[in-house]
Amino acid sequence: MNRRTFLKISSSAAAMAAQSNILAASPRILPAVPSLADLASVRMPHTYMELFNLPISMNDWGYAQTVKSVSAISAIGFPPYACCGMPDIPWSPGLLTTCEIFVQDRLVAISDDPAEAVTYQWFPHCVEREQTVDKICFHTTLFLPAQQRAVLQKIELRNLSAQNRTLTLGFSMRAAVTCKTTAWFTNLPGEGDNLSSWDAAHGRITWTAQHSPAAAAQGMHPPADALIAGDMLQYHLDLAPGASRELHFVCALANTAAEANAMHDQLQANFYATQGHSQKHFEQLLQSAYTSGNSDFSGCLPRLQTDSEALWNLWQNGLRGLLSARRRSPDSAYGPTLLTLSGHVLPTLSFPWDTSLTSLSLALLDPEPLRNLLEVWFQRDMHQHLATDYISGEAVGPWYAVNDMAIVRCSRDYLRITGDFAWLDKPLAGKTILEHLIGQATYWKQLAAGNGLADYGGIANLLEVVSTYVHQVAGMNAGNVSSMRFVAELLDRRGRNHQAAQLRAEAKELAAKINRILYVQGKGWWRAGRPGGSFQEVRHCYDFLAVLDNMGQDLSAEQKQEMAHFFWTQLASKKWMRALASGDPDATWNVRPDHSCLGAYAAWPPECAKGLYQVDDPERIAAWLAEVAKAGNQGPIGQAHFVEEVVPPLKGGAYKASNDAPYIEDWSAIAGGAFIDMTIESIFGVRPSLYNGIHATPRLAAFDPNARLEGLRYQGGQYTVSQSGIKPSR
Repeated sequence: MNRRTFLKISSSAAAMAAQSNILAASPRILPAVPSLADLASVRMPHTYMELFNLPISMNDWGYAQTVKSVSAISAIGFPPYACCGMPDIPWSPGLLTTCEIFVQDRLVAISDDPAEAVTYQWFPHCVEREQTVDKICFHTTLFLPAQQRAVLQKIELRNLSAQNRTLTLGFSMRAAVTCKTTAWFTNLPGEGDNLSSWDAAHGRITWTAQHSPAAAAQGMHPPADALIAGDMLQYHLDLAPGASRELHFVCALANTAAEANAMHDQLQANFYATQGHSQKHFEQLLQSAYTSGNSDFSGCLPRLQTDSEALWNLWQNGLRGLLSARRRSPDSAYGPTLLTLSGHVLPTLSFPWDTSLTSLSLALLDPEPLRNLLEVWFQRDMHQHLATDYISGEAVGPWYAVNDMAIVRCSRDYLRITGDFAWLDKPLAGKTILEHLIGQATYWKQLAAGNGLADYGGIANLLEVVSTYVHQVAGMNAGNVSSMRFVAELLDRRGRNHQAAQLRAEAKELAAKINRILYVQGKGWWRAGRPGGSFQEVRHCYDFLAVLDNMGQDLSAEQKQEMAHFFWTQLASKKWMRALASGDPDATWNVRPDHSCLGAYAAWPPECAKGLYQVDDPERIAAWLAEVAKAGNQGPIGQAHFVEEVVPPLKGGAYKASNDAPYIEDWSAIAGGAFIDMTIESIFGVRPSLYNGIHATPRLAAFDPNARLEGLRYQGGQYTVSQSGIKPSR
């Protein structure tokens, strides 16, 4: 890129930033501690055949997912208990649904009439749905009570017509309840031969598993008029003009039928009190997230004070992701933990990779579960597996090449925020934590090929959906550079200066080899080395963000300029970004949008922004981020979002990718927390060091020059960050 082109782009960026500044100040109050309504999604209308991501409701023990319906529920998971999972029968229909509504002998979910579209709205504590069918309005509120294996739903119907209406309603009930204590890995299990019994007086059907200690009691109050075909509750209702009725659905899971029945009946008898308690529990979680010494988290986040809606939205995107990852299940093999994805695809797993992408936020908000996960990973062979399952405590799946870098990064953030350096001496599986970290930082040497770069194997070890991103890749090798430098800093502090110096020399040498062997001169992207000495250029964002994050100091000014140009011209879109350039020859291999040209993973926009802040104009980055932030209007940032050329934005935000094949993207991801990491480290420019204090060089002008972070925790103290820098909080 020549000087004229650079000046032209800079001029355009300044104009965009000026427009962004005009829109930055919000006419509404932007609270430092948001309410449940503040975090809610927009109302999202969808017809039956649309591809969209179905909202989830959760508590600390599990979750339930909505279905393309105003009332139906699926994927009820309180691991090791599952209901409406996938029954293990020939030609299984997949996930079962329960509480599906029929009106006048018609399954009303199936409709191509926009007037009968179902409108969904997610809140942290519930999901609301609404549909109008033949002038009858149905409104449902789905929620999970705190610390119980139960799903509740309030179903309201109102006659919008001027005539009396006589209705026949049916609610189809299903279960396939099971208890599976071995690793779940993928999807919710189910037993296909549950025994069922009907209790008309209590209005419930109870399913009992024959192969595990599990039962599910499901019912509606007031009790149904009849049971049809063994699993459909039927009602006959008369509604005057404007009149309404209310029904209460409960699904309770337990070891035995007696326990499930008792829980169902108790929840039905106390429905409104339970709903109120559930809401208060989530309100308390929001307060706790920003309160030092709270009883819900082992730490807290700083409070963001700003009038910029764009900056505020970026922060709340991160908060939603962190809240969705919270698990406090009594059945966890390793206690309170952090779940990677909220959805039925990978319902029990914690991945080092995804966790590391928001490890700064986690070290602030909940350092104890983060440290606990690190100790679990140190004791499992994470050179053979990609994640750990919190029900069995086992490591599962094939190996992810990023694990070493990810575990080291999580450890670094835990240490630099908490100052818990005594942890390094803790013995674990025959080594101290420090020795484990040395092993993680230097494991790459066992994978090194003749040219000195680590070979990370095939597609299953890396991005899974990019067939050319294999073997010797820049992003993973760059992680070894930063890992060795971090461990060298720890060793210096212990007086092991010779070993530290050797690691620093090896890091410098490795960075030089990555640049010399893998960088594509003049292009701004990288290539992957193959066994035998051949290379394949790959225009993927991961090398862009990982190289800048892990060895930015080793790049020339020309490289940085070329990399920024590559991002803006081939990866960025107005509302989101592509993980893979659409012109890359491998763009047709797999369209899963977390890593393809159709869209990008939850953390890739904030991670790329962190890299851009090292090499480009802050005003240009801020203008782009203001549009990216709007993706949170659909609730938590999804596992992936589509670029707007693939699917038009939904009310201004990049469209959340669906769970349907071939996209298979879950409702939310812990890595959405990366939006908070990026806000702290890049926009506020905070640099928490291991041993040399905390510093800040804010870049707030394009958002809000008066913005502040208050109560930022660092090694036993609290700090305030503003445009003028950082100082201890009073």
